[in-house]
Amino acid sequence: MRRDQQIRINELLLQREELFLRIHAAETEVTRLLGAPWPFDRPVLPSDRRTRRKPGAPAAVVSPPAAAPAAPPAPRRLEPGEAAYRVTYRQFAQTLTETHQDPAALATLLACRTENLQVLRLETVDAAGTLRAVLWATSA
Repeated sequence: MRRDQQIRINELLLQREELFLRIHAAETEVTRLLGAPWPFDRPVLPSDRRTRRKPGAPAAVVSPPAAAPAAPPAPRRLEPGEAAYRVTYRQFAQTLTETHQDPAALATLLACRTENLQVLRLETVDAAGTLRAVLWATSA
């Protein structure tokens, strides 16, 4: 499994866990209001349904994903006067900026692009945090 696929699966599992916590909180509040447990029935989940494929039936055709924006290049070594890399990325609706000194950690972040994680800008900075070079930036 590719790293970006694993990250997307982990994001969905975290989203699932958040929803289960909301359900638990709602059921706990109902129990508190009533002063006794309410007989909540477990809903039918998609994973409960078993479908059989006819022998010889072709598998579902999956359309290719939409073209992703160009990937940022692998980080180069820092040159004299450069102390770290500064990367700006969008995760879900939030724009974040991080500073990395280790190119391996930065390479991992750059490799983990998904529809919910897009790298917007890659720069180098000096020890004071002043911009030294723009290595990559999106056109959007």
